[in-house]
Amino acid sequence: MDRYPIQKVGSAHHTEWWIPAEDLEKLNDNIVGLIEVIGEYT
Repeated sequence: MDRYPIQKVGSAHHTEWWIPAEDLEKLNDNIVGLIEVIGEYT
């Protein structure tokens, strides 16, 4: 994840990694374990 920039989206406390589409398959292949939803905002 170190090679991907973290971008501010919206307010200063809302950030996310920007992963190029061509890297998504490799990223998904390297996820270990389950992904847990810890919050949901509408």
